Amino acid sequence: MRGASSLADGRAARQFVWLVLAAALLVFATLLPSGDAHAEQHEVAGGMVAWPVHEMERALDFLIERRMAELDVRGVSVAVVADGRLVFERGYGVADIGGDIAVSEYTLFEAASLGKPIAAYGAMLLAREGKLALDAPLAEAFDTPWLANAGDGAAVTPRHVLTHRSGLSNDLRFGSRRARFEPGTRFSYSGVGYMYLADAMSRIEETGFERLMRERIFAPLGMHSSGYTVPEALVDTVARPHVPLWMPILALVGPTLCFLAILAFLTLLVVRFGFERLRVRPVEFLPAILLSPLLAGGLVFLTFGFWVLLFSLGYLLVWLAALAFVAFTLQYLRVVLDQGRGDRVISRGRVRRHGLEPGMIGIAFVASLLFMFWQVPGPMRDGNDLNAASSLRSSAHDLGLFMAGFIDGAVIGPEWRARMIAERVEIGTRDGSRIGWGLGFGTRETATSLTAWQWGSNVGSKSLMVIEPARRAGVVVLTNAESGDRLAQDVAGHVLGIYGPWRLP
Repeated sequence: MRGASSLADGRAARQFVWLVLAAALLVFATLLPSGDAHAEQHEVAGGMVAWPVHEMERALDFLIERRMAELDVRGVSVAVVADGRLVFERGYGVADIGGDIAVSEYTLFEAASLGKPIAAYGAMLLAREGKLALDAPLAEAFDTPWLANAGDGAAVTPRHVLTHRSGLSNDLRFGSRRARFEPGTRFSYSGVGYMYLADAMSRIEETGFERLMRERIFAPLGMHSSGYTVPEALVDTVARPHVPLWMPILALVGPTLCFLAILAFLTLLVVRFGFERLRVRPVEFLPAILLSPLLAGGLVFLTFGFWVLLFSLGYLLVWLAALAFVAFTLQYLRVVLDQGRGDRVISRGRVRRHGLEPGMIGIAFVASLLFMFWQVPGPMRDGNDLNAASSLRSSAHDLGLFMAGFIDGAVIGPEWRARMIAERVEIGTRDGSRIGWGLGFGTRETATSLTAWQWGSNVGSKSLMVIEPARRAGVVVLTNAESGDRLAQDVAGHVLGIYGPWRLP
């Protein structure tokens, strides 16, 4: 009878485990993001820029705070230009989830690719001064070749770079300095092209790119806080990027599982055809098990750098430690609850060995999925890490001044500013809009509007800048969260009264 009772208890325990797993999975499924289900699906007639400023302020406060809560965005900074003037600028939330520093319109964010149109503005200034010919090879600015292929050097021009038709890659860490197709023949978004352009501008002006931009563009426009580099002492003042917990964990776990599958398969082939055995001993999988995480770590390092690897490894170790703690705690509680029942665990005062059951690990794993969308701090970019394509640190205030200056053609003149949009190439269509790329800006043309735009997308920092020259209006949204892109698209659409999104086709 005791044996039958023990079997019944075992079946009941297993049923309980499966019920808990199923319930946890159901709860986790309800917590998954629902795409753009919460995004506004209508246009605001005329846009908020047509409203009185005090009404726009109240409406933006309500919209932004609601979307921040829905998308779990920690910090947002916004600037709006109307009639060519900066009329609204405000910060929301906190710069760091671990601190209490409130975001303001002056808070620096990783603006990333928003630095591209500003670098293009600098290039247009040099073109206006006759120092840079838009259709002459950039190689003419160099004493030694910058590109790997002499033919590419003779072909790639500033116009090709600004319209993203240079053929160069978008891999900023290990991008090849060789064009992948004939320059000028088709569109391919390229950050390496902007690295090439920035170096050429530095050679022409015989000064560093950072100093060139500060003296010729930032200072005249009043953008005194912006820079492609920042002093190390100010790095901590930049809004810290935030990502959902699953991202750093999956960054290592995903490649590890892929490498493990590949190496395990190779092990099977070696055993089958090399040693002519059908059965593989478990110990023969040990090299694959040991090599997989090392290869995954190397891949993350090569792709994202040391700091991302360190952060990912740290979060992975904390997650594994938490899994172990929860699993052993559940096992211990089960031992305590089961004591005295037959000879399962405790008999006559003597504790018998009871291994950790897989069900407890399963419960701990599924329970951890409920926390995978928690926002966690990401790594900060080094202050002296300069890259014209991705390293801009700026504030909503400064970028609002840039939009106002761009609308008026400040520094470069209205004619050259107009050319940045007019001399565009067609890319394709998206949601009924014609998407193109001008001399530094993306363009989006509908039946009633033409906007110039650029997104910013570093890990954990998302931003968007949209300018409508005809109405002398614009909006910039900076966020320090991976989900901030959806918020930025919503805000831009409401401010300008144009249903988004501003994305490539």
